[in-house]
Amino acid sequence: MKLIAVENLTQGMRVAKPVYKSNGSVLLSEGMVIKDIYIQKLKALNIKQIYVYDDEDNQNIIKRDTRDKAKDLVKNVINELNVSSEVHIDEIIIIVNQIIEEMLSKDELFIRLEEIRAVDEYTFGHSVNVSVLSIITGACLGYTKEKLKELGIGAMLHDIGKVRVPNSILNKPDKLTKQEFHEIKKHTIYGYEILKTIKDISETSRLIALYHHERVDGQGYPLSIRGDEIHEFAKIVSIADVYDALTSDRVYKKRIKNYQAVEYLLSMRGHQFDYNITKIFINNIALYSIGEGVILNTGEKGVVIKVNRDFPTRPVIRILYDSKGDRLAKPTDVDLMFENSKVIIDTVDDIE
Repeated sequence: MKLIAVENLTQGMRVAKPVYKSNGSVLLSEGMVIKDIYIQKLKALNIKQIYVYDDEDNQNIIKRDTRDKAKDLVKNVINELNVSSEVHIDEIIIIVNQIIEEMLSKDELFIRLEEIRAVDEYTFGHSVNVSVLSIITGACLGYTKEKLKELGIGAMLHDIGKVRVPNSILNKPDKLTKQEFHEIKKHTIYGYEILKTIKDISETSRLIALYHHERVDGQGYPLSIRGDEIHEFAKIVSIADVYDALTSDRVYKKRIKNYQAVEYLLSMRGHQFDYNITKIFINNIALYSIGEGVILNTGEKGVVIKVNRDFPTRPVIRILYDSKGDRLAKPTDVDLMFENSKVIIDTVDDIE
């Protein structure tokens, strides 16, 4: 761990020691992920320094430098395609292998989106996020390192075909016209065509670009294939693609909360997404962050203090306010695994 000035804090860092208010109450608990709202609160309380985990001892699924480098490499590939018909992915292959090695060195494959989320450049960060989420899912399916590499490369380049779609369509804040939507759907075919020109990429990796918008019920595009006709890699990437898109701010749509995105995935099992792969994917996603404010169906309010690995929808909550909205003199901890009558109905940024 290291002591860092509050002015140098960035989103995604993780608190290594509790931070207390002047009255002795806990402001930030160990393990909480730093958000902008917490940085502003620390400044308002004139707290100058806090302890955070550094890159050597934190619990991130991949290192921040690795994530940032991967994002830059995707950006370089896109820029290369904008000026040339040739593209080189040697460094993409290297960074995917590095991501796999870092992830497999962890005791458990359980991801918190804050650990991989970039705060800018959605297009490039999205490609990296989808790759990481896909690799985790593949690892949980028992894939070999070679299969994980093919999956990770294809996932990182799944949207490469968008380089041939006009930016005026890609970045349009309003609803697309029928013709514009028809054009944007072509990115799957464009991507496959681009990847076919690269000798260092496998056919299974290429198929991810072509198939990642297909649906298991046959209602997807571009080929309207269904079920087992869709390569398993593409089934994985389609889930990761939608989940990351839903939980990210985009030009034309604000993000939704993690648990709401999971509810969408569950509602589309057997229709848009493969039933079993969706279950595996969800089981390895942290729906709630340590320190995140929640509201229960009872009206009580509190913060998440522990995520139950086997039941991510049922974390441990520290209740701070009773059902009437009154602050508790002594907070109580409730493990939702054993309190079936209580459920989280919403999350809030600031529970104070």
